[in-house]
Amino acid sequence: MGLRICSLASGSKGNCCYVSDGRTDILIDLGISALRAEKCLSVLGVDADGVNVLVTHSHTDHVGGLKIFCKRHVGARIHCQKESANAVEYYSGVEPCVVERAFRVGTLSVTAVPASHDVPCFGYVISDGSKRVAVMTDVGTLNPEQLALFAACDIVMLEANHDIAKLNANPRYTRVLKARISSRYGHLSNADCAAACAYLAGNGVRNFILAHLSEENNEPDLAVNEVVNGIVKAGVTDARVIAAGQYAMTGLFEVC
Repeated sequence: MGLRICSLASGSKGNCCYVSDGRTDILIDLGISALRAEKCLSVLGVDADGVNVLVTHSHTDHVGGLKIFCKRHVGARIHCQKESANAVEYYSGVEPCVVERAFRVGTLSVTAVPASHDVPCFGYVISDGSKRVAVMTDVGTLNPEQLALFAACDIVMLEANHDIAKLNANPRYTRVLKARISSRYGHLSNADCAAACAYLAGNGVRNFILAHLSEENNEPDLAVNEVVNGIVKAGVTDARVIAAGQYAMTGLFEVC
C-alpha cells in the first residue's frame, strides 16, 4: 500500500489534512471540531484513538479542535516544533510533544519545513521510504530550498489563498490587512502558487492539491485555472490539480 492524502477541511474556518500509509495515520492540524474530524476519519475507516497530529502553527483555524479531540481520544499524540510549542499549548489547551526537524511517526518519516508566516509555522514532507507527500499552507513566499524539497514529492498540497485582483478590490479589507495577506509573511496568491506548481511540474510532480482558499478573495475555479494554465505553459499537460474546500473532504489521493 502506498501513501494516501485527503483534505478534511481547508480554509480560514478550519484546517485538517489526513496522510497515511495504511499503518500509521497522521492528521496535519486539527482546526475543525472534534466531532467533524471523527466523522471524517470514520468515512476513511480510521480509528481516531490512534492518530498522530502534526501541528503547523498556533492559529486557531489550525488548532481549534485539539482540546476536545484529545479529551475524547486519549491515545492521540500531538507533535509540533519547539518554536511554536508554547503558543500551540496556549491557544489549544493541549501540551504537544516537541520534535526535531526530521523525526519518525510510526512507519513514516517526517521532515518539518519552516514556512514564512507571521508566527512560527511549518509545512511537512512525509515519506514511507519510497513515496513522498508535502503539505505547505499559510506561507507568504517559497524559497529555492523548499521548492527543491517539494520537487522530490509525488503529491504536493500547497496554498492558493487569494486572487490578487479580488483581494485588492475587496471593500471589507483594510489596506493594512491586504498588505499583511500579500506580504512575504502572509499567504500565497493564485499567481504565486501557479509559479511554484509550474516549477514543480517541470521537475516531475504530477499531483497538486490547492489549499487554504479564501472564501472572500478567491474561488476554486479561479485558483485551479490559474495553476493549470501555469503548468501547461511550463510544457506539462498531464498534471492533476484540485482545490480543497472548507466544508467537504476531497477525494483520497494515493501514490503507490
